[in-house]
Amino acid sequence: MNSHSDGPGSALLKKIYSLYQEAMGEMDQVCKEKCGYCCTCNVTLTSLEAGFLINSLSMEKRKDIQNRVRQKFPAKRYIPKMTTNMFARMCMENQDIPEEENDPAWGTCPLLENDLCTIYESRPFGCRALMSEIHCSKEGYAKIPPLVLTLNTLFLQVIEHLDQKGFSGNLSDLLAVVLSDNSQTDMPDQINDISSERLFVHNEKISVLMVPPEHQKELEPLIGKLQDLLKKKN
Repeated sequence: MNSHSDGPGSALLKKIYSLYQEAMGEMDQVCKEKCGYCCTCNVTLTSLEAGFLINSLSMEKRKDIQNRVRQKFPAKRYIPKMTTNMFARMCMENQDIPEEENDPAWGTCPLLENDLCTIYESRPFGCRALMSEIHCSKEGYAKIPPLVLTLNTLFLQVIEHLDQKGFSGNLSDLLAVVLSDNSQTDMPDQINDISSERLFVHNEKISVLMVPPEHQKELEPLIGKLQDLLKKKN
C-alpha cells in the first residue's frame, strides 16, 4: 500500500490526537482500563485514520487484526449516510437530514478482547472521544458534559477536513478493505472500487464550525491551534 498515513497528514493527525488528549486532561470521567461498555461495532473513522492505524502495526499484528475483523465481522452495524461536515453543511442549507440506524445492541467491536482494545495506541478518534462522568455499565448510558460534546464535534470536523479527499465509514468495513491487499494497493483506490456499495461517504471540508455561542470563548485558543495545524497541511 502506498502509505496514506506516512505523509504530512499522518503527522498532523498525531498532533490533533495529542491536542485532544491535552484538552481532555482535566475532564472528570470514570472511564478506565477494561471499561469496554461503549466499545461497540458502530465506531466510524476516516480513511486517513484507517491508514494511520494500519501503518502503525507490524505485519504480524496486521494479520491478527485482519483475522479478527474477518472472524467477528458484525452482521449489523452503523453505516453512516453522512459525515460530520456534511451534516453541518446540510443544516446550513436547510436540507433534510437523512435518518440513520445506530444501536449498541448490535454487538461489540471486533478488535476488543477481554474488554481491552487490541489497537489502543492507534485507535481512531471515534474511540478516543468516548467518555462518561458515570459508569455506563451500571446506568446503561453515558453522561457527557455539553462542552465535551462540542469538543468532540470540533475535532471530528477538523479530522474530516484533514482527509477531505478521502472517505469515512464503519471501522469493520474500512479495515476489511484496507487489509485486503495493503501491500500493493493505495487505500483510496481500494475504497473507490467498492464505494458504489454505499458503505462509505465522501469526506468534506469544513464549511462552518459547530461551536455554540456559549462555548466559543472557552474554545477559542484551541480552535486557533487547530487552525494553525490545518494551515501547515496547505
